[in-house]
Amino acid sequence: AVVSTQSTGWTALCNLDVIKKRNKPKAPPTAPKAAPFFLQTTKELVPKFVVEEKAPEEKESSKPLRVGESDFQRMLLANTGNTQEILRYMDSMPTPMLDLELQSLSPSDGGSHELVEGFLNFLGAAHALRTSFDLVQAYTNVFLKYNRQYLMETASLREKLAELRNLHKDQWADLQRRIQEVVCVTNFLKNVAL
Repeated sequence: AVVSTQSTGWTALCNLDVIKKRNKPKAPPTAPKAAPFFLQTTKELVPKFVVEEKAPEEKESSKPLRVGESDFQRMLLANTGNTQEILRYMDSMPTPMLDLELQSLSPSDGGSHELVEGFLNFLGAAHALRTSFDLVQAYTNVFLKYNRQYLMETASLREKLAELRNLHKDQWADLQRRIQEVVCVTNFLKNVAL
């Protein structure tokens, strides 16, 4: 069974946009004014201050650039069926990196149809394991947040999504049944002890 070692990692994954917005600085950092003895001068008979021309600052892209295929994408494309290994790998990744990986699966964000399909297959296999329900739900939530448009436009993926929904319903019903059993046993033991 895969148990999340980063208990806050998967919970933060669903709220990463809010966390980024909250942690954004209110004002851009300002460079301290240099003292006069730090100013450079030319080596001439009459020294002059060297004036450095600043290059125009380029705007940062909101999405980091990615080059090549990541280990995570290779694991999905390999399709070896080792769901536990992929779950462990995803759990070991830092939350922002995992968010970026899930964001970059669809073709519009640099991924491919095969990657999206591979991740859907992985989610189905992870649901079938019937372990780490909360972890798999967090991954599903973020995946759907970034890739829902592509999933709805592609007929073959809509079918896989319907299968995943049915697996989710079955697993949720089983989880509710188990919770009800625990509640019943707890109530019984509480009443017997008195």
